Amino acid sequence: MAILSALRLLVAALLVIATTAFLRLLYVLPAFAWSRRHPRAKSPKTTPSHMVIVLGSGGHTAEMMSLMREIDPTRYKHRTYVMSSGDNFSSSKALEIETQIQSKHNAPQSHTTGPGNENHITGIWDMKVVPRARKIHQPLYTTPFSSLWCLFGCLRTLYETARDSKATPGQYPDVIITNGPATAVIVILAATILKYFALAPVWKMKIIYVESWARVKTLSLSGKVLLKLGICDRFVVQWEALAKIINDNGKKEKVEWHGFLVE
Repeated sequence: MAILSALRLLVAALLVIATTAFLRLLYVLPAFAWSRRHPRAKSPKTTPSHMVIVLGSGGHTAEMMSLMREIDPTRYKHRTYVMSSGDNFSSSKALEIETQIQSKHNAPQSHTTGPGNENHITGIWDMKVVPRARKIHQPLYTTPFSSLWCLFGCLRTLYETARDSKATPGQYPDVIITNGPATAVIVILAATILKYFALAPVWKMKIIYVESWARVKTLSLSGKVLLKLGICDRFVVQWEALAKIINDNGKKEKVEWHGFLVE
């Protein structure tokens, strides 16, 4: 009898834990309205914000340059660019993006501020490097280990971003924007983990995913994974035909379409 009672107690405890974990997951997922906004927010935020931009190699970063062209640095006073280790292309493009952003707000002959240097008009920007999730020609059987190492790196990077934030000192970033590199999936998972375990508020680190302009009829692998998981606050595609396919001609509202966002 004692063993049976103990087993019943164990099963009941496991059911309570599983139910609590499931309800917590529902609370964190952006698909549920109560997690989308700060509980005290009654109007759009007007105070300085911190934005994280995830860069990838090649075309992803080139598209991100176009996506960032209209960003207002007077609102997003701190901009952090996250890239994989060894991605020298993205690090150089981050400076080009900042030059593009700052040139619209600074005096004509003023110089672009370097990473970590603050400007009273355009704020501050910096770069963070995370381990690469998978290297070129890396064996598939080692990918889970490198991805896990990348996840730890992303968790540490998000913590450091909160610690070093000039726009929202001691707070996690307001927005994470990405357009599809593999590293972005790991960064988004890291942000979701922090919110799931209540290490970060659910109204912080809003995820904006913009699918690549090159994806006309199907989503990229990153897009498919993120849409299936439902962990993005806004999922934007750039082709109307693709939006119609995913949204089943208006019967669903899985993705948004606002025309072409890149030039």
